[in-house]
Amino acid sequence: MELRTLKYFLAVAEEGNISNAAKLLHVSQPTLSRQLASLETEFGRELYTRGRDGVELTEYGTILQNYASSIVSLADKAEADMAMPAKSVKGVVHIATGDSQVVGLIAEAMKRVRRDYPDISFELTTGTSAQLMEDLIKGFHDVMLECELKAHAKMNVMRLPKMDTWGVLMRSDDELAAKDAITAQDLLDRPIIASQQGSRVGVLAAWLGGYADKLEVVAIYNLPLNCKFLVREGLGVALTYKGLFDCEAGDLCFRPLDPPVESVQGIIWRKSLPTKQTQIFLDTLRQVCDEYTESLPPLLT
Repeated sequence: MELRTLKYFLAVAEEGNISNAAKLLHVSQPTLSRQLASLETEFGRELYTRGRDGVELTEYGTILQNYASSIVSLADKAEADMAMPAKSVKGVVHIATGDSQVVGLIAEAMKRVRRDYPDISFELTTGTSAQLMEDLIKGFHDVMLECELKAHAKMNVMRLPKMDTWGVLMRSDDELAAKDAITAQDLLDRPIIASQQGSRVGVLAAWLGGYADKLEVVAIYNLPLNCKFLVREGLGVALTYKGLFDCEAGDLCFRPLDPPVESVQGIIWRKSLPTKQTQIFLDTLRQVCDEYTESLPPLLT
């Protein structure tokens, strides 16, 4: 199974037509058909069927498409990393991240890297920690911001010095807006917009305790940035992080939880040797975090 053949197969799958794919690939249609036939022979499975409207993948063709996409993407990433001149530093740092205020620290590190190494660029992929972890392990991402940092025996871990505060996003005319902070009992008999994993595991689940199963959850989100539209329309109140929403317009407000709940965030990456550009980013991020820690007021004793 050659990488070129997989690229041919992906082109056919994406175009849905062998003739169009052949033109895109600058090969003859018979050549392309032979390459596809060799794949089917190698796997012993029918990968596609022909119809009036073009090509349709079979069940096994869809399975191969998923694997081929991963293989080709990793091969392209490896080729780009290997193409860098030995004495220069350039390339892409692939960062996986969730929605969090600590992205501000990451952004500062990115800015400094760009200032000192203008040939380094960044690619950000946003998602939940659970969604992004698998692709980090596979090598699609260089580093990942894990919201609610966990211990990882097979990963390098950098705890970030800034934490996210949980609270409730609500309309300003909601009766809860009159409170300075929200208790778990305040949320009973209220329509709740909850995190996909936050209300069942982690620090938020611990805060809810026995109230977790009593909440009336009307909507579940994986990333919180659309919550403001749901809250604004009166669907419910949202459990989310502080600072992700602009409440200056006056129609929305945020109230912290009582007792307070904070999530520890951190950067994780594989224990294999990172690329040069990734190591520069990590070193710069450490410097940013050290400076942020030094700027904090001393703890009262």
